[in-house]
Order: sequence, then C-alpha cells, then structure tokens
Amino acid sequence: MAAEQMHGGFGGVLSFGLHADHDTYNRFVSHLKVITSAVSLGHDESLIVFLGENDERQYLYPEEFHGGFFRFSVGIEDTEDIIADLEQAFAKEGLL
Repeated sequence: MAAEQMHGGFGGVLSFGLHADHDTYNRFVSHLKVITSAVSLGHDESLIVFLGENDERQYLYPEEFHGGFFRFSVGIEDTEDIIADLEQAFAKEGLL
C-alpha cells in the first residue's frame, strides 16, 4: 500500500486508525505479542503508540484521526511475525 500511495519513498513509521472506541484500541494493543506498546518511537524493535482522542495536538491531525489512532514503527523482526501479530490482534477484536 505504501508503494502505491507514497511515490518518491517512504519509511518504517506509519499511522492508522480503527473503526473502534477507546477501549477497543486498548484491547487491540493488549493482544500484540511481537509489537511493543510504547510512549514514543525510536528503537530497533517494532513499537506502537496510541494517540487518543484527547491528544492536545488533535488540531494537527486529519479529521478521520480525531477519534484516536496508532503510530506504528516497524522494527527488525521477521516480516511474517509482525504481520501475523497484527492479524491475530485484529481478529481477536473482530476488526478483520
């Protein structure tokens, strides 16, 4: 998807939201086994940060992110392990 949307290059950090409430975001993160929940990004492991609907920088975000979203930094783990981790967490919350 990144290659299709970001002509000219892209990095290993992306943002995405869920059609979900705050509690679902928290449960989703609790299901992750390979990806680590963090308060900031910048490590060699895959990290995910939830920016909630009350973030003081809300005015900087696109409208569709005003309900909260994740910033996800892809680490050096095996690609299949990262994908499987996200898929199982999405499945446990019925988000697939």
